Amino acid sequence: MLWMNQVFKQVRDRVKPPQWASWQTLLFLSIFSVIVAALTTSPQPQIAQRIISSFGWVFLILSVWWFVYEPEVKKKLTVYELFLGPWIVGILVCIYLFGTIEGRTVPTQTAFISWPPISALIWSSPKFVKSDPSTKSPVYTNPSKDRRLDIILVLLANLVLSCWFQFYFQTQDWLTRNPGLRAEDFSRSSFVWQPQRYDRAEVLSRGADVLNVAAQNVRTELEGKPWGQVERWLTQLDQQVPRLRQQVREELPRSPGSDLWTLNAEVTSSAYDLQLQALWTRSNSRREGYELTRTCRITQARKPGSEQEFNFRESAPPATAPARQQIVGTVQCGPIDAPRQIEPNRS
Repeated sequence: MLWMNQVFKQVRDRVKPPQWASWQTLLFLSIFSVIVAALTTSPQPQIAQRIISSFGWVFLILSVWWFVYEPEVKKKLTVYELFLGPWIVGILVCIYLFGTIEGRTVPTQTAFISWPPISALIWSSPKFVKSDPSTKSPVYTNPSKDRRLDIILVLLANLVLSCWFQFYFQTQDWLTRNPGLRAEDFSRSSFVWQPQRYDRAEVLSRGADVLNVAAQNVRTELEGKPWGQVERWLTQLDQQVPRLRQQVREELPRSPGSDLWTLNAEVTSSAYDLQLQALWTRSNSRREGYELTRTCRITQARKPGSEQEFNFRESAPPATAPARQQIVGTVQCGPIDAPRQIEPNRS
């Protein structure tokens, strides 16, 4: 038992704050609040846990704020006469305000945009406080002219930084709402992050997938079908193309590149050559588009009748009739033609 007492004593000496009024005390209070919040069970919306965890965040923020203003720490965090401690405290404040309270995934856009001005306010707040020589208590003071100028410059600089954060998130939102912009080249932009660069071979591969799926659906629709039904399908091509587009959209894997392709079809000759056309064009784009085509020839074929019909009008046995031949459609699709480049539409 003696060795256990020595271990406990060493641990207590290490974790014991040098004095009760210290940043270590606030840190221990924060840890204690987190443990209590984790052990507390309450029904939704868990108000008790939220209140206790909020106390934990407040104690943590105050502890870090106190810690970064320690003389030795402040000296290490000062770069070119700029003390970075307030921006570290600002990170915790933004996570608490826009992550914990809002219940969203951290970091949020609001946290990023609010971080610079909140940090600037934290940086400037000590300049409005001084120690009363008689009572040693903090009192409000009006900063000197030079300090007011510094405060204004720092606030404006951080507001500009906040605007750049806002601009970055705005451009990302434009890319999300307009998938066609993703194909543009933003390699020289510092604000647009492209998870996937433009790849011509990959773009054309997706167009080929559109034509292959469309050709397969045309075969399914017309192969072996009575010729009258095939001709009716071709004469109503303007009604069949939207349905064909929907089938292609449902069968292809979802990807931003596939949505940029438009499928068209037309009969190009009296011999029923059905030309499938995939277009990759975008309005107000500086990048060229592409056109891929594939032709399917639809012809007649004779299909022998599968069932024999008895002719009871003939008296001579056997009273059977020869099998009837049926005219059906057959579909033969050629290879995909070489891609044709389309000039960008600047209208």
